[in-house]
Amino acid sequence: MLQDEFDSALMSLVPGNAGKKKFLLAVSGGIDSMSMATLFLNSPLKLSFGIANVNFTLRGEDSYLDQALVRDWACENGVEFFTIDFKTQEYARMNSISTQMAARELRYEWFYKLLEEHGYDYLSIAHNLDDSVETLFLNLLRGTGVRGLSGIKKVNGKIIRPMLSISRKRIVDYVNRHKVPYRDDITNFESHYSRNRIRNIVFPEFGKINPSFLNTVHRNTSYFSQAAQVLEDLYYSKSGVLYRESGDEFIIDISRLKNEKNIDYWLFRMLSDRGFNASQSANVKDSLDGQSGKIFRSMTHELIIDRGFIKIYPLEEDARVSIAITEPGVYNFKGVSIKVDLFIRPEGFRPIPSDGQLFLDAEKVRFPLVCRNWMPADKFRPFGMDKGFKKLSDFFIDLKLSKRDKERQPVITDGENIVCLPGLRIDDRYKITTPTTIIAEVVIESDIR
Repeated sequence: MLQDEFDSALMSLVPGNAGKKKFLLAVSGGIDSMSMATLFLNSPLKLSFGIANVNFTLRGEDSYLDQALVRDWACENGVEFFTIDFKTQEYARMNSISTQMAARELRYEWFYKLLEEHGYDYLSIAHNLDDSVETLFLNLLRGTGVRGLSGIKKVNGKIIRPMLSISRKRIVDYVNRHKVPYRDDITNFESHYSRNRIRNIVFPEFGKINPSFLNTVHRNTSYFSQAAQVLEDLYYSKSGVLYRESGDEFIIDISRLKNEKNIDYWLFRMLSDRGFNASQSANVKDSLDGQSGKIFRSMTHELIIDRGFIKIYPLEEDARVSIAITEPGVYNFKGVSIKVDLFIRPEGFRPIPSDGQLFLDAEKVRFPLVCRNWMPADKFRPFGMDKGFKKLSDFFIDLKLSKRDKERQPVITDGENIVCLPGLRIDDRYKITTPTTIIAEVVIESDIR
């Protein structure tokens, strides 16, 4: 019975008597969070809880209808209710971050404020089994390393997820049987975003191969998580030998690194904490025997190969003129709204750039990408150029761009190479070819300056 499984999961996540704790529930009005609220309400544990609802004002009238549903449910059942409206897109523009990241920052800051002000012990989130497995596959695609293979954590400080072992199918069955009210977010049924594609296209195919694949993958995530912890313990045991920290400086001993059996993993592990992606890590490895003085930059750090050591320093605050593109989404760069998306190549698709659209081979692109201003030393291989490179300054001259236009032009890189100039041109090395199966689309949606 789902109620019994839920109560058992909740008790395993909360030390002591769960009936004596106060829980704040994040409830959007969707099927997952409304079923969680109903399970809290019907629990024989007599749980004390309140509801927090966020209106991100992103979906017009639907956002307010979701809010009203949750408010009415809380009122009908005598549950303490909190709600807030955010101007999410405005916040994203002001902070030069994606809409998704803005929504996350806004809601969790408010949630933690409610926990403190009203004496709640835990924040309960309605992530389910499907969400956790989706996250694992997204992490695999983004190249997050071993640490990204554990899915979503059941407990993270005061955040708990008591539904993480329950599949979406079982939630749907529960909601239908108990007539739980909820509202659908229509965007969940569209396959424009990576998570939705995995959910709507990939998972049904996996289900045909193994009907129990969700439980199979979920079981393996616990093994991955334990393996990751073993590796973390081993990593920290190498402190003072393989690497050391001195103030803000992180120093890697190259001779010690070369003696490691798994140099690629250890280098990626050390660099990824400082914003460097897998491609940059590989380039650093290839440069270990080169001339001293080679420099690499992530969004937050500068790396210098210096006489037998790799030295990494945080960038000065005023040097951080770039933003990280960590996943598909909408990003604001100095007033330019840039949308990055991934999709499976449709049959007969021909990449014809128009209206600011650029198409690339997604399998050649590695997140996180960096969006920044152009630099005098920049060069790339414009689409259609078979070999060699062209200085970006010369390319701008060919296009007769004004000084102001050049200063406003975003440049997207993978940390080492220019991938594209949004609205203008891709680098020929990232073009779509016959074997391409997944396409990355970069679109300038608006320029609000």
